[in-house]
Amino acid sequence: MTARRLWIQVGLLFAVLYLALLGMRPMITPDEPRYAGMAADMLATGEWLKLRMCGLVYYEKPPMGVWLMAASQAVFGHHAFAARLPGALATLAAALSAGMVARRISGRPEAAPLAAMVQLTTTLPMVLGTVVILDPIFAGFVSLTLAWFLAGAQARGGVRLAWLLASGAAAGMGFMTKGLLAFAIPALTAGAWLAWERRWRDLFALAWPPMLGAVITAGPLAWLLHRSEPGFWRYFIQVEHLRRFANPDENQHAEPWWLLPLVLVAGSMFWLVLWPRVITTWGRDPAGGSTRRFGLAWVVLPLALLSLSAGKLPTYVLPLFPPLSAMVASGLLAWRSSVTRSRDAGSWVAVALTLALAGIAFLFAAVGTSAFGVPRLWPGAEGPRWALIGLAMLAWAALEHRSHLARGDSAWLARAAWIPVPALLCTHLLMPEALLSAPKAPWAMLKRHEAAIRSAHTVAAVNSMGHSVNWVSGRRDLVIVQPASEFDNELGLADEQDRFLARPKTLDTVQRWRSAGTVVLIIDTDLASGLAKALGPAVLTRDSDRDITLLELAPSK
Repeated sequence: MTARRLWIQVGLLFAVLYLALLGMRPMITPDEPRYAGMAADMLATGEWLKLRMCGLVYYEKPPMGVWLMAASQAVFGHHAFAARLPGALATLAAALSAGMVARRISGRPEAAPLAAMVQLTTTLPMVLGTVVILDPIFAGFVSLTLAWFLAGAQARGGVRLAWLLASGAAAGMGFMTKGLLAFAIPALTAGAWLAWERRWRDLFALAWPPMLGAVITAGPLAWLLHRSEPGFWRYFIQVEHLRRFANPDENQHAEPWWLLPLVLVAGSMFWLVLWPRVITTWGRDPAGGSTRRFGLAWVVLPLALLSLSAGKLPTYVLPLFPPLSAMVASGLLAWRSSVTRSRDAGSWVAVALTLALAGIAFLFAAVGTSAFGVPRLWPGAEGPRWALIGLAMLAWAALEHRSHLARGDSAWLARAAWIPVPALLCTHLLMPEALLSAPKAPWAMLKRHEAAIRSAHTVAAVNSMGHSVNWVSGRRDLVIVQPASEFDNELGLADEQDRFLARPKTLDTVQRWRSAGTVVLIIDTDLASGLAKALGPAVLTRDSDRDITLLELAPSK
């Protein structure tokens, strides 16, 4: 199969798996409405250099990711699709980076689109690439940085300089997305690889063009941000880098060193089961050894660095998947070209397991899950959803069988890349809403009262609902009921103190607010019950969703 035809499949795979259903799944708090709301507020106010979260100063991340989300919303509108699109496109960039590396490992043009397909169908990059967080965008920039550095390191003359400058520019954009790791990961990878290759002179000769590219790209933006927010960079380096590396806060729990390696392995499904085939080919392909060493340096050393941090999140490993995808694609091509048949005992076991899962799903669809002690995953009728899972498993088995009918190594691998697509598509449609707390998916209740929230003189919400209220209503002036959690920016700004409501003073403060107009509270059900009892006829509306209650209070006369 030609590389051109494979690139068409890459485009089709991206459209089907990432774009077609991108806006179907409800947003999950707090991350998705946090960044989507920041972008919407930035677009509404036109203050592109003012970093604000629900109107409060926000110094936790540079603004590049929010800028991209705001630009997307400016084009496509105020909805989940627009907010998620930058992350999806960044995941595509990471896939193309994997293709560049795979092309250099195998020496075959077909390896590039095949590696991109492997990356796009790897579980964790696919799932996180369709969520409104900064990590996929950051991973995209880091992947471009290293792929372009590799291209420059293997080129000569003006072409080398162009690739290295582009590499630095991508690193600068990564820095403006999430900070110093955009420099640390590429520097560690490139330095280790050049030392491994004993290219001692290039440790210095190849360093200055990327540094120049980063300064040219990120320097002016960083200076403008400093002019607009003079305290940003000091806070960002001291708190978000140094302190969190040594002493994680409540949003970055202390985790054991082995968490990130485990996430990297588990997130590599379904390609993980094929890793043994890849490893067996490494000794037979000395031509791609240098690039493979680059891929190993890209995975192992940054993983060790990230694992040293006292606080770590599973999303940190996203930049490490492109080299894995490149090595998997090139290794599987080499493996398939060396055997007469692609099916082995493991393939039959996989098909049997898939068919068994399909049978279980159809059984649940027919008789329900309660008889088997399985908790409800979705509100309403669950049968159609279990049937959809069963059909996805049958499609998996059919596609797996079809892949073994292919002639040639590239055709086999291209067909194999489509095998997990039906199951991955289910992640857009089958979010287990019944297992989520009300603050995780509050949209139905907020939509019912959107008009009241927008028109109220004062709106107050518990911290778990703040981002969602902001996204639905556009209110940037809402008051946060303490504890403030992430809304406490630790800056102690005097003009932000009236944005927080102490629980012991709730009743007195609400009575004072009522003298100015209508009040809407989105608070804990227990707290709301006490207020409703005390306020009596002043309660115009009361609507509860498990542990969250909305109260609309009439103004006092």
